[in-house]
Amino acid sequence: MTKPQNLRNLVLINWLILVAILTITYLRTGLDYVGGDSDDVLRLVQIRDFMSGQGWFDLMQYRLGLDGGTLMHWSRLIDAPIAAMIAIFSFFTTQESAEAAALFVWPLLLTIPVIYGFVSATRSIGGSKNSAIMGAIGAVVFIFWTGKYKPGAIDHHNVQLAIFALSVAILLDRTYPWIAYGFAGFLSALALAIGAETTPLIAVVCAIVAITWAWYGGKSLRRPTRIFSLSMGLTLTVIFFGTTPPDLYNQVVCDALSLGFYALGITGSAGLFFASALLSYKSRFIRFCSLAAIGVVVGAVAVIIAPHCLQSPLADLDPFLVKMWLNNIVEARSIVALLEGQPYSVFNYYMVPLLAIILCLYKISNKIQTEQHLKLLLLLCLAMGIGLLQVRATLFANLVAMIVMAVLVADFRTAANADPKNIKKSLVFIFSALVSLPIIWSLVWIGLSALSADDKKSASKTGSKKNIQIACKSPEAFEALAGEPKGVVSSPSNLGATILRFTHHHAISAPYHRNQLGLLAEIKSSVATPSEAEAILRNAKVTHLAFCRIDPQVTLSTREAEDGFYALLAKGEVPDFLELIEATAENTLQIYRLK
Repeated sequence: MTKPQNLRNLVLINWLILVAILTITYLRTGLDYVGGDSDDVLRLVQIRDFMSGQGWFDLMQYRLGLDGGTLMHWSRLIDAPIAAMIAIFSFFTTQESAEAAALFVWPLLLTIPVIYGFVSATRSIGGSKNSAIMGAIGAVVFIFWTGKYKPGAIDHHNVQLAIFALSVAILLDRTYPWIAYGFAGFLSALALAIGAETTPLIAVVCAIVAITWAWYGGKSLRRPTRIFSLSMGLTLTVIFFGTTPPDLYNQVVCDALSLGFYALGITGSAGLFFASALLSYKSRFIRFCSLAAIGVVVGAVAVIIAPHCLQSPLADLDPFLVKMWLNNIVEARSIVALLEGQPYSVFNYYMVPLLAIILCLYKISNKIQTEQHLKLLLLLCLAMGIGLLQVRATLFANLVAMIVMAVLVADFRTAANADPKNIKKSLVFIFSALVSLPIIWSLVWIGLSALSADDKKSASKTGSKKNIQIACKSPEAFEALAGEPKGVVSSPSNLGATILRFTHHHAISAPYHRNQLGLLAEIKSSVATPSEAEAILRNAKVTHLAFCRIDPQVTLSTREAEDGFYALLAKGEVPDFLELIEATAENTLQIYRLK
C-alpha cells in the first residue's frame, strides 16, 4: 500500500508537470486570457458586475435579454473565490492583468483535487504504487482530454468534475474514515449548489453511502454515515440561506438550488442520519426497510414540492428554439443525434466507459473487490445513462472509467515488468494503456470521420472555433461597436457574452436557456424576410446588429432560410433599414446601425 506521504508527493509531481505543460501550451497559443467558451466569458462579466457593487443575492444580468434583463442561475460560490483572487492581484498590477492572473491560476488549482481523486481511488482498488502511478497519469490525460482546465476556463463544470473525483475516491476507501465521509457530505451539498445538472450523480453518491451502511451496519459504518448525512444537511442549509434571496425562499426552480432541491436534500440527509443513529445495530433487513421508507418519503416530497423538476429543465423550451439552438449544441445532444450527424464521435465519448463497464462486470463475476467494483459500476451506469441523453454527462462517465481502466493497466504493467523478456506481456500492457485513454478514441473518431463524406460535409458547415475566436471575438473586432452610443445589440448568440464583456451595450441574445425570449427574437429575425426581421428587431428595441459571417448559427440560419435576413447579409445584400459602420466594412465581424 502506498504511504500517504508518497501519495502526496505523487500528486504534487504530476501537478507540477501538468502546470508546466499547460502553461507552455497557453503561452504558445497567444490567445485571450479568458476561455473560448461563452460560459467563461459571461462568468467573467458576472464577476465584474459583482465586484462593481451588484449584490450578493442579485444574479440578474441586466444587460442580457429583452427588457428587464435575464435572471441567471449561476452560483456566487464560483464568483466569490475568483473575485477574491482578482482583488488580491489588483494590489500589484492593473485590473486587466489581475483578471488574467486569476483566470490563469483558478483552473490550474482545480486540477489538484482531480489528480488526488484519481490517485487515491486507484490506490484503494489496486493497493500498489503502480496503481497510484497509473492513476496519476490517467488524471493528467483526462484533464487534457476534457479541455475544462485550460488557463481561462472559469465555468463551473471543472469544479463539478473535481468534486466528483474526490467523492469517488472517498467511496472506494474501505476503511470508511469518518472525517472523509464528512467531507464527502460537504462536497455533495456543494455540488448541488453549484449546478443542478449533477443532481442525479450526487443522488447516486448518497445512495452508495446509504446502501453500504445498510449492508454492513454496526460500529464501522454508523459514525461515517451519520457524519456524512449531518455534514450534507448542515452545508446545504448554510448554502441555501446564504445564497438564496429571502424573497425567493418559497420559489422552486429546476436549474439551481432552490426550495425543491433543498427540501429533497434535507429530507434525505435527515432520514439517513436518524436511520444510521438508531438502526445501525439492527438486522440488515430492517436497515434496508428504513432506506426504502426514506426513499418513499423523498419521492413524495419531490411530487408535492417540485413535480415539474422530475422532467428535464429544458422541457419547456420553444420547439423552434430546440431545433435552431439546443439541437446544435454538441454537449446537449443525445447519442441518437450524434449517430445521425457524426456517428464516429461515439467512440470519443462512450468507448472507454463501455470497456470499464465490461471490466467491472468481469471483476464482480469473479468476486474481485466486489464492493468497490459494484460502486464503480453503479456510478458508471448512471453517468452513461445520462450521457446517452446528453453528451456532457460522458465527462463524468469517462472520469470513473479511467479510474477503473488505470488499475487494469497497472496490473499489466506489473506483469510486464516482472517478465521483461516476454514481448506478449509488454504488448498487452501497451494495448491496454492505449484503449483506456479517451484521447486515443478521439483520434479514431477523427480518422474515421476523415474517411466519411457525410462527416466532411457536416464539418465544413461549421466555422472553426479558433477562427471565430480571433476574427469575431477579439477586442479589436468590437472597437467600433464599443465607440457607439449605448444601445441594444442583436447578434448570433455565440457573440452575446463577448458583447457584454467588451462593450457597454445591452445584448438581446446569448446561449442560455433562461434567456429564451431574447434567443427567440434573434433567431426568428435571422430566418425572417428583411421586413419581418426589422419589425422583430425594432420591437426588441435593437439599435445595432453584429454579424459574424463565419459563425455556425449564421450558417444554420442560412440553410434554414436561403432568402432570409442572415442569408442576404451573408451575400452582401444589406436591407434598407441597416447602415454599415464603415470601419468594419472589411472585417469578418461587421457592425450595423438600425436607421
